[in-house]
Amino acid sequence: MKETIHIAWMLCALLGFPALSSAETVRLYFDPATPQIAFSARDIKAALEKRNHIVQSHYLSALRRNDSGKKIVLAVSTDKLAASTLSAQGGKPVAGLGIQAYALRTTTKPDLSYWVLGGDAAGAMYGGLQLAENISSNGFGGSFDREESPLLLYRGMKLNLPLDRRIPTYVGRWTSNSAKKAIPHVWDMTFWKTLIDQQARNRYNVLSVWVHHPFPALVKLPDYPKVSLQRIEGFDGFVKELDHNQRVAFWKEVMRYSHDRGMKFYFFNWNIHLEHAKDQYPAITQDPKNSTTIDYMYKSMRALLETYPELDGFGITAGDGMHGTQEENTQWTWNAMGKAVKDYLSENPSRKFNLIHRSVGSSPETWNTMYAPLKEVRNATTNFSAKYAMAHMYSTTTPKWTGNIESVSKLGAKTWLTLRNDDYFYFNWGDPKFVRDFIAAIPRKESVVGMYIGIDGYNPSRTYLYKNESRNGQLEVERRWYMEMLWGRLSYNPGIGDDVFKNLLAKRYPKVSGGDLFEAWALASRPLPKVTELVMAKWNLDFHWYPEACWSDPGRGTGFRTIDGFANDTTVAKGSSLCDIATSAAGECKGRKTSYVVADEMQADARKALSLIGTMQSGGNADLEVAIHNVKQMADLSAYYAHKVRGATYKKAGQRDKARAEMAKAYCWWMAYSRSMDTMYHADSFRNLSIAPDWKFADAAVLKEYTDLGGVGIPDCNATPKLD
Repeated sequence: MKETIHIAWMLCALLGFPALSSAETVRLYFDPATPQIAFSARDIKAALEKRNHIVQSHYLSALRRNDSGKKIVLAVSTDKLAASTLSAQGGKPVAGLGIQAYALRTTTKPDLSYWVLGGDAAGAMYGGLQLAENISSNGFGGSFDREESPLLLYRGMKLNLPLDRRIPTYVGRWTSNSAKKAIPHVWDMTFWKTLIDQQARNRYNVLSVWVHHPFPALVKLPDYPKVSLQRIEGFDGFVKELDHNQRVAFWKEVMRYSHDRGMKFYFFNWNIHLEHAKDQYPAITQDPKNSTTIDYMYKSMRALLETYPELDGFGITAGDGMHGTQEENTQWTWNAMGKAVKDYLSENPSRKFNLIHRSVGSSPETWNTMYAPLKEVRNATTNFSAKYAMAHMYSTTTPKWTGNIESVSKLGAKTWLTLRNDDYFYFNWGDPKFVRDFIAAIPRKESVVGMYIGIDGYNPSRTYLYKNESRNGQLEVERRWYMEMLWGRLSYNPGIGDDVFKNLLAKRYPKVSGGDLFEAWALASRPLPKVTELVMAKWNLDFHWYPEACWSDPGRGTGFRTIDGFANDTTVAKGSSLCDIATSAAGECKGRKTSYVVADEMQADARKALSLIGTMQSGGNADLEVAIHNVKQMADLSAYYAHKVRGATYKKAGQRDKARAEMAKAYCWWMAYSRSMDTMYHADSFRNLSIAPDWKFADAAVLKEYTDLGGVGIPDCNATPKLD
């Protein structure tokens, strides 16, 4: 109790609570001992002070029905004092708010005041963050009488992050530079606090960390003591002396901090991957029938629950690294992990825990049968998890990878959606219309508990990609802040208008028109999913297709993706209503949108984006300079793909001269794009491909498409109109 009081008083001091009340411009009432609300109160205070207001913070209990002066009240809707005072001052009552929901109210008597009431602490936090945003854009004025509630209950981050060089994550071991560079940041508390704060503002409320086999860094087993790491080791000489107890304290702090921002915390693994453990004990093998392996995994899972009471859940994958039937794979996960969760929770009825069973190598029906004993444990929840849009969430807005969702719905269960962005590692993509349409198309929403978004081919920690070293070191979620924000905000409430994003852009970049920048950003982003939608059907996995480079894994794919590949090797994405290139060339689309029309749309959007962005100047603002270049780069690549799609269609139709003319233009746009990327970014090695030695890596392949059609020499790009 004393510790709680002490923490509350520390928060008071931090937030500027006065020893005695005095007349101030704005009074801010809230409970500083509720960390979610205190977090949003800090943002409100900062927004007011930037507007030259003097802020006086007060305990919520000091609120009085006849208080005069401007004020802001932050509370949960069940707080009787806040509710009665709101009514006494003429405010519209608040009732029936669910979890994470909030209501904003405005009263004017005796003075202008704002009220934020949440269905729970997280809802009050989101309402407070929204009010801070309103004040930042419009000052302390206007009327805000509205309510918001989440469309998707859980909105998560999928972070593939290794914990040590001996326990990698799922990026093809150490073929990825980002994986090697991530290890020091994973053990940096500042990294986690910065990430959690930003993503809470973006309305994310799940943080999931994915590792092949995380247990050596997380638990210590009496029967397998050598598995526990003695210290953390990375690459390039990185070592951090953290013993088991220090690591436990570290992750407990990360989990607590997540909860203080309204976030659940999960670890995920890939089952029978047993890095480090099998090196220490040869009896531990990847044979699913090995009883020693099952014993080790059972004890690791049980120790995880014992060690981390703050851990909200765990995710498993039935088939990864395994080659059995769905029944065999799922049975192994039950024996190795599911039963451990059941046994521990049965013995500890006050502990709540969620186990997520991913769809790879299993099925909802198999999972539902074999995990039935866990469903009998009242303090346990179990969910399924389905891949949705496979590895390319940026394709069609109506993907039809929905079989598992339908099955889960019939079982009366719930599923998570894995949304994989293995498309854009460099771009800060941003088209809110696409996001809204994508979310609207999710089927059986009553059976979808939430989603998590992430990348397998790249490990997002702190950026190192810029050639200008002064820009490196920021968090990847900060570098790609706009894309991250769109998915978080719109999966919470897809009904929020574009004005929200225009205002945020205007606030961040006051030297340019927020509206024009918003439109240019959306137009430059919009064509890129369309090219993937046209060709994705056989290129649905991450190693099949990487649109930022028009490339794939040369081992399992074909390397550079040519116009023949576009026309011959594939068709549209599953769920798309577009007409593929080959059928368009044959003139047999029968009312469906042809690839010619798609190319025209892509080119028109790129042209308009470049027209809008072309007049914008950064004025020395480094962040704005990056944003302007980002829009130009996406527009240049969009123009390249527009000509390539048209060229591929012409070639398939036997119109060789027209195809050659299109590929001459495509070459010029590729050169503009690749040179801009080469000027700004280091080339890098990812899980399935390497941009090496620099961004000129595909120049010869792009030129060959032109010369194979009879083109001579190098196209004269100076003769190509700038926006052609």
